[in-house]
Amino acid sequence: MNWDMPIRPIESGPLTDKEIEEVNTFLIAEDGLEHPMDFYTFDGFICAVLSGPTTIMPSEWLRWVWDQEQGEQPAEFSSEKQAKRILSLLIGHANVLAFTLIHGPQHYEPLFYSHRIEGNSVPIIDEWCCGYVKGIALDPEGWQPLIDARPDWFEVIHLYGTKGGWQRLKELVDARRDSVARHQAFVDRIAPAARNIHAYWLAQHAPCERLRQLDKAPAPGRNDACPCGSGKKFKHCHGGPDVALH
Repeated sequence: MNWDMPIRPIESGPLTDKEIEEVNTFLIAEDGLEHPMDFYTFDGFICAVLSGPTTIMPSEWLRWVWDQEQGEQPAEFSSEKQAKRILSLLIGHANVLAFTLIHGPQHYEPLFYSHRIEGNSVPIIDEWCCGYVKGIALDPEGWQPLIDARPDWFEVIHLYGTKGGWQRLKELVDARRDSVARHQAFVDRIAPAARNIHAYWLAQHAPCERLRQLDKAPAPGRNDACPCGSGKKFKHCHGGPDVALH
């Protein structure tokens, strides 16, 4: 039995539209999880997780993907094959994103929903921003000094990702005649802000510390917590011969 979690290799590049849809369909299935992230919320969430002041392992952040409210409900997989497939795509996406932010940040772009308005494709960024806010919430004390020092980097994320921000948006965007243009101006600030935030924290760490997330961290050992969030050891859950299916 191979005890290593099969992770989608970085060399495969970003997830395809089909792979994104596969993960999203699993996460938001009507008969599945009660409070899951959708894929676009996950993209914002994992960007914050990988960009912050501390290294957070997959066994910790994955449980919030399954249950973004409490981080308590484990994923429910129909088979070992499905479990390994979904985990491979989620962690694989995280690895590609981390690699891009470190080695080619100029190429980093967040993933947003889009909506057609008057013939134009308008990005819907609420989910991504909510995900980023949830990522910050995993270590709020660690993040606070940068938020205080550079509130401009977080302005749009807080506007679209918090209840308090939504109230301000009604005045800044929704009530204006040029609301689409104002919205797009906010959208255009997100990617540069995310790059700046990641670069700031990266500079605070030794490169090898951040790079640990890319190659070795995603593959749990037999006695490590299973990345599915069940609370069981990997060998007794999705890494063992007697896989616990829900």
